[in-house]
Amino acid sequence: MNDKMSIARELIEKFYRLMNKFNDLEKRPCDFDVGETMYPSEIHTIEAIGKNSGINVTELAKALYITKGAASQMIAKLKKRGFVNKVRSMDNDKEVLLILTDKGKKAFDGHERFHNAMYVDLADYLSNIKKEQIDWVKTAFNKAEFYIDQYRA
Repeated sequence: MNDKMSIARELIEKFYRLMNKFNDLEKRPCDFDVGETMYPSEIHTIEAIGKNSGINVTELAKALYITKGAASQMIAKLKKRGFVNKVRSMDNDKEVLLILTDKGKKAFDGHERFHNAMYVDLADYLSNIKKEQIDWVKTAFNKAEFYIDQYRA
């Protein structure tokens, strides 16, 4: 039992270290082929709009797990920089919908290429891994997500 506790502690410490490195990456700007750097929160907002063209601010906030106020601030910033446009809904004059500009689409495409390069590398690595091992990793990720959701509640 004590051995299992030390293994659990080691795994959690490795997970925390991974999360800390990920959080550090979330603070670093990157250029996604538009000639200017963008923070991950900015490009992920563009990604959410690009995948859901015509999304409104409330839906965007839910998709990104942020407040409507934070989403509105991000949209204002991205609009000022020329990545996003706001348009009125044809169905509801009060509703504002979000779409990407050509510059926003270029950033979206650059971000997709960035992720696809990661996916190719990971897929190559996974081609040598047994399905049971991959299933175990998925289960471990699900368990980690469950614990994080418990702490968020």
